[in-house]
Amino acid sequence: MLMLCTVRAILEDMITEKKSERPVLLNASEKCYSVLRKMLVCGQLPVGSRLAEVEWSQRLGVQRAALREAMVLLTHDGLLIRRATGGFFVPKPEEVRYDSLWDARIVLELGALELTFAPGTPPRDLTPLKKICGTMEDLHLSGLTMGFYESDFLFHQTLLELSGNEILSKMFSHSAQHFYPLAPVTEDIRKEKEAKVIREHREIIAFLEAGDVPAASGLLREHIARNKAVIPNLPVAAGRK
Repeated sequence: MLMLCTVRAILEDMITEKKSERPVLLNASEKCYSVLRKMLVCGQLPVGSRLAEVEWSQRLGVQRAALREAMVLLTHDGLLIRRATGGFFVPKPEEVRYDSLWDARIVLELGALELTFAPGTPPRDLTPLKKICGTMEDLHLSGLTMGFYESDFLFHQTLLELSGNEILSKMFSHSAQHFYPLAPVTEDIRKEKEAKVIREHREIIAFLEAGDVPAASGLLREHIARNKAVIPNLPVAAGRK
């Protein structure tokens, strides 16, 4: 219990520290969007489930109009879908164009990395990335899977935001990212994958500290593209050709 509380406190402190440079006051729809987006990105809502407006407006303490506005935005992001029967749903794997998603993420993150560490640019402080890796290891050892996925998302978001380019940051924050397994895995495989994620994160940092940006870019590409390996096993998304 102590480890759980400590790890959660560390993660919350990191998120708070990261957001301290931004406006902290959110209106109701922005609050809904932020909370639901994090849950969707990290796989905390059951696939195929319907998000009932009455229930979620009560859980989030907002009016239904504000919640609906957030859900519409999340639908545009590709993290929710609206069905002919009405209502907002968490997409099933076959309803998401994962191949295009991973390709777009590679372009976005590698482009940001090259922009951040281009010749002549000032050195960047990689300490926040190292702290996230430490938190991920604590979460991994404690078996806190959801917290691990949140930290994984935070690592990639932080790496991209080192570019200082607000447009790239917005593109990343409004894209349908997924930081959880697309297919069920055993406990042993999950632990193995998590350990590999942490190891590769640290290797990327080491390459950047050594000034070897091509090696960091190559590993980051491989790191992201590995998720595409499960795509052939998924049903084809509706409307795809």
